[in-house]
Amino acid sequence: MNPKQIEIWTTLRLINWGADYFKQKRIDSPRLTIELMLAHVLKLTRFELYLQFDRPLKDTELDELRAMVKRRVAHEPLQYILGESHFYRRVFEVAPAVLIPRPETELLVEEALRRHPHSLRCLDVGTGSGCIGITIALERSETEVIAIDVSAEALEVAARNAERLGARNITFRQVDIFDDAVVRELGSFDLVISNPPYVPVADIATLQPEVRDHEPVEALTDGGDGYRFYRRFAELAPRLLRDGSSFFLEIGYGQAERLRDLFQRSGFTVSVLTDLDRIERILWAEKQ
Repeated sequence: MNPKQIEIWTTLRLINWGADYFKQKRIDSPRLTIELMLAHVLKLTRFELYLQFDRPLKDTELDELRAMVKRRVAHEPLQYILGESHFYRRVFEVAPAVLIPRPETELLVEEALRRHPHSLRCLDVGTGSGCIGITIALERSETEVIAIDVSAEALEVAARNAERLGARNITFRQVDIFDDAVVRELGSFDLVISNPPYVPVADIATLQPEVRDHEPVEALTDGGDGYRFYRRFAELAPRLLRDGSSFFLEIGYGQAERLRDLFQRSGFTVSVLTDLDRIERILWAEKQ
């Protein structure tokens, strides 16, 4: 696509061109990708695109689209290019400072809400975009949510999401969960929920380039074996959890058996739940 050429580029022509181009470049969901980009540039919904197939794009619109296409074929995630990601029926701002929300994490929130319906105080550890804590706050207006992250940039994104989505019962704090003095100030909770960094540092090189080269490495790996945060949660349980309260934690592939043993030895009743692909993905540890 050369935006300077005289021939007219209509919406339909660009959809067909983009779908073929992304397919050649082995980009996932090629037609959907170009449609979402066009909708973003033209400030339309995907449905509205189909009602304006003959609409010609202006040079400025073509320039914007060309820049987005270039970023995507360099394997930058589409969500960062668009600046947003869908999570639990809502749209969240995302940026390179935060992990892109995953469907597995939607399941984590859904199970926590379903199995822990009466939490009065919830701690979201490593909030990132805020998608977990904000969703709980919006779905359970009576719950006080404290969302923490070590990254100031991530907390700025999360705070904007909370304001835009109208979550009033959530507070954001810059906290390192490994700082004993600060953790003591947090108090105790009915529910602690987290999608912590669980990719072993040795496995980072094997990840897709969209993840490995663009998402924040500190949100992917603990810099070690992938279990550092879980060991810390088990250690902090007497301080963080009230009687009858729970951890809901997303876990990595193949980690379930070791984590079940860790939390059982720490006095928890443990259940491991599978995701839609039947992969053990969620650890539910109840304090008796």
